[in-house]
Amino acid sequence: MTADAARVFAEYAASARFEELADDVVERVRLCILDTLACAIAGSSTVEAAAVHRLVAGWAGTPQATVVVHGDRVPAYAAVFANASMVHQHDFDDTHDTAVCHPTSATLTAGLAAAELRGGVSGRELLTAVAVGNDLVARLALSVRGTLWDYPWVRAPVMGIFGAALSAGMVLGLDADGLTEALGLALPQAAGTLQCLRSETSSVRSLRDGLAYKDGMLAALMAAEGLRGDSGTFDGEYGLFNAYMRGEYDRDTVVDALGERSEAVNVSLKPWPSCRHTHGTLTALLDAREGVSPDEIEEIVIHVGDGNARICTPVGDVYQGRMAYLCNLPWVVAAAAAYGAVPLWAFDERGFHDPAIRDAYGRVRVEHDPEQNRHGTIEPGHVVLRLRGGETREEKADRALGHNERPMTRELVRKKARLCAESAATSFDVERLAEAALALDDLVDAGELASLAVAAA
Repeated sequence: MTADAARVFAEYAASARFEELADDVVERVRLCILDTLACAIAGSSTVEAAAVHRLVAGWAGTPQATVVVHGDRVPAYAAVFANASMVHQHDFDDTHDTAVCHPTSATLTAGLAAAELRGGVSGRELLTAVAVGNDLVARLALSVRGTLWDYPWVRAPVMGIFGAALSAGMVLGLDADGLTEALGLALPQAAGTLQCLRSETSSVRSLRDGLAYKDGMLAALMAAEGLRGDSGTFDGEYGLFNAYMRGEYDRDTVVDALGERSEAVNVSLKPWPSCRHTHGTLTALLDAREGVSPDEIEEIVIHVGDGNARICTPVGDVYQGRMAYLCNLPWVVAAAAAYGAVPLWAFDERGFHDPAIRDAYGRVRVEHDPEQNRHGTIEPGHVVLRLRGGETREEKADRALGHNERPMTRELVRKKARLCAESAATSFDVERLAEAALALDDLVDAGELASLAVAAA
C-alpha cells in the first residue's frame, strides 16, 4: 500500500541535515529569512498589525517567544500570530513564481518561535527547517494543476500551514511519526479563500498568514504532546488535494527526488511592495524608463494576459485602503513611472492623493494580449513607453526581478531591509539583524535572531 505523501515527506524531513543542503539553497534561504523579517518590520506600523499586537499583548501568558519589533514575550502560538500577521501587510514577502505561494512567512515565523520555545536550537537547525519547509510548501502548490484562479482557495495559507507545522515540528525535534501527526493536525485547520481578493475593505488579506500559521504552530505543539492527526493528509479520500483541489494534482511533484532537488532555491524575493503578479510588468517598465523623467512620458501601454486583466480595475476617487491598491496593476505602474521605484507610501492615503502618481495613472493604457498567459498565473512583463518627443521604448521581461533567473543580490536585499526599517512602528537598527541572518548558520542559538529583530530602545 502506497504511503500518503505526507508520511513520505515527514520521513525525509526527519532525516534532513544542514550539511546535505546545496550551497545555493542555503544562500537563498538566508536571504529569504532576512527578507521576511524585514517585511515584518515594515508591516509593524499598520493599523491591522497594531490591532493584532494589542490582542496578543492583552492575552499575556507564558513568555515563550518574541513578538518582533515590539519585544513582547508571549506564548509561541501567539507570537506566530503576531509575527506572521506583520509579514504580508505590504504584500512584500517572498513568492514562488510558479507555485504562487509565500513559503518563508510560514516556515520562519513558526520555526523561530519553536526555536525560542525549545531553546538551544542552532542557526543551522533553524535554517534547515526553513529550507525543508519551503520545499514542502512550494511542492504542494506546484503539484496543483491549473492556475491560481481555477480554484476558490488561496494557495499561500492553505499550503503554507503545512510548512509552518513541519518547520516548527522539525525545530521541536519531532521524529517522522511526530511530523506526520503534525501535518495531519494541520489539515482540519487549513483555510483561506480568494474572497479576500474581492473584499477591498477587509483586513483578511493582510492578516491571512497570521490566521493560518499560528495554527501550523499549534499543530506542531499538539503533535509534540502526543495528539494524533488525520491519516491520508495529502492523498486521502478527503485529504488536502481531494477536498480542496478536486483531486487535480500531481503526487510525484510532492515526493520525487526529495533531498536531491529543492524548490526552496526557486523562491523569488520581491523588489517592490505589491503583489507578485505586478512584478513582471514593473521589471519591464523600469527597464524602459531608465534615463527617462516622468514628464517625458506621454503614454504607458501595458500588455496583460487573462490573469493580470483581473487586477486592472479602475481606481476611483474614494480611498479604499492599502490592500486595494497593492494588487492594482495600473496604480502600481503609475507609482513606478512617477518615482522610478514603488514607495511603501504609494498605497496609503498620501499616495492615493499624490499628484505625480495620479498624473501618471492617467497615462496608463491596458492592452489584453493572450501571449502573456504563457507562464500561467504569474505573467511576464511587456511595456511600451511613448515619449513626448516621438520616441518609443519597448521592453519585455520574461521573468521579474527577484526570480531565480534574475535574482536579487545580497546588497539589494539589505537595501530593501533598510527601506523596511524606515517604515517600522518605532526606531529600528536593521544592520545587526542583517548580519546575523546572513550568517545564520554560524549562530549557536537561533533565538538570538528574534532578539535582534526587536526595535532599538
